[in-house]
Amino acid sequence: MKYQVNESLCVGCGLCVDVCPVKAITMSDIAKIDIDQCTGCGACVNVCKKGAIIEVPAETVNENVPVPAAIVSGIASAIGSIGGAIKQYTNNRDPTGSRQGSTGRGGGRGSGRGRGGSGRRMNKQNKRR
Repeated sequence: MKYQVNESLCVGCGLCVDVCPVKAITMSDIAKIDIDQCTGCGACVNVCKKGAIIEVPAETVNENVPVPAAIVSGIASAIGSIGGAIKQYTNNRDPTGSRQGSTGRGGGRGSGRGRGGSGRRMNKQNKRR
């Protein structure tokens, strides 16, 4: 967490300025914390007798910041690659749903495996039974 000063509570005593190890706090009439320099150590919070120093999220969301062009380009490129892979996959599929030529669990009826098979292959001995 990082910290900022609640200006309505700060009385300008300067105790926080003295304890900040990175010198992120400056004083005019009231204390000001440079959020970019603040490391979130909390030393200032511990010495403020008025409770004027409050926590703020380390990364605040700013919805008005434009996305850099390099990121937009990278995202568009990734989406294009995925789209190309999907098209290639769908174009290579057999529309009948046949599994011919695929490697998988094995054949259909009479193979002795999967649904409907007896588990035995037909041979001369089985035909006699």
